Amino acid sequence: MATELVMPKLGLTMTEGLIASWLKKEGDAVKKGEGLLEIETEKLTNVIEAPVDGTLLRILGEVGSSLPIAAVLAYIGDPGEKIPEGPVAEAAVAVAAAETVSASAPVAATIPDAATAPASGKSGRIKASPAARALAKNLGIDYTLLTGTGPGGRIVKEDVLAAQTGGGFAAARSTSAPATVQTLPYAGMRKAIGDGMHRSWSAAPMVTHHVQADVTALLDLKDQLNSDLAEGESRIGVVDLFAKIVARAIRDFPIVNATLADGEIKIPSTVNIGIAVAIDNGLVVPVVKDTGGKDLFAVSREIKELTAKARNNRLSRDEMSGGTFTISSIGGYGSVDFFTPIINQPESAILGICRTQETPVVRDGEIVIRKLAGLSLTFDHRVIDGAPAAEFLAAILKYLEKPLRALFEG
Repeated sequence: MATELVMPKLGLTMTEGLIASWLKKEGDAVKKGEGLLEIETEKLTNVIEAPVDGTLLRILGEVGSSLPIAAVLAYIGDPGEKIPEGPVAEAAVAVAAAETVSASAPVAATIPDAATAPASGKSGRIKASPAARALAKNLGIDYTLLTGTGPGGRIVKEDVLAAQTGGGFAAARSTSAPATVQTLPYAGMRKAIGDGMHRSWSAAPMVTHHVQADVTALLDLKDQLNSDLAEGESRIGVVDLFAKIVARAIRDFPIVNATLADGEIKIPSTVNIGIAVAIDNGLVVPVVKDTGGKDLFAVSREIKELTAKARNNRLSRDEMSGGTFTISSIGGYGSVDFFTPIINQPESAILGICRTQETPVVRDGEIVIRKLAGLSLTFDHRVIDGAPAAEFLAAILKYLEKPLRALFEG
């Protein structure tokens, strides 16, 4: 009997997945554990593997379609083996697709498939990102008439915006009345982030300590380390240095590394620092496991690798799990002195790094210019009291002014 390949549940909050691509075609031989297709969820692209050896007899899930958990995507079996035909198989897909469409469902689930929608003057499959399709729907633009500028001719959000402002085909706009308000779907990653922030804010009594930190010595050390690197070697960044310093300070105050779960406060011995990474339409938090046990250069390389994966939507679930403390840096925007970062549950604390400015300060009775950065530590008051949080921040300040002690002394 042919084996059904169904939409898997890839996370606690997942209700549906979008088929990004098939890695095999009908009639191909497949082996158990071999990648068959890529599925996009709210934050990840996952490669789905073949559950058994056999032949990919029939593909039901088209590229670009969003289907709910347990919807049949394909059949695997022996060559010539009988599978549900015609109306039965098509009905299964139709029912699965219908379940994803409601008044509150993502707009991308209600518009024509990028893989199957007809296009005037074009042949073959039309590739469009989910964001582009959703935006086109809301703006009243027929994306199938656009020319894609993304990889492989894929239609991306920018192509739709260009059409809206007259930079695309005039024919792309539908005959419906022009919209007076731009509406974007609250769905997918945006909704997943929003739900997570709401849960965290509702669950934890959060307190935020703010402080100006003297990062002059830290930035001088960064420049010195980078000047000694050979051409082409990866440069050390500010967040890399902060990750190591935070891990060192947590060693002094392990309660900051705690999690509250199942009625217990658990303090792991390993420090796993999550690094908030801004991406299109949201953010993700890849995790550097055992940050304290790795040297600065290893941590720097890992942060860069994870950041690149995040921006290409290639993070695995393992690379986004297991964090015990998070760093969120917005200093690069040069506009924020302090903010209130929201804790990444079930962690108990998060450190926000803000912009750095040259500032006159008094040292030894004299006014000198130092580089000061705003730091914002938000903590869960159920687990961490104000005094130890202040002591933890004091430890960070000490290590920032003498960074060699934190970075290279055991």
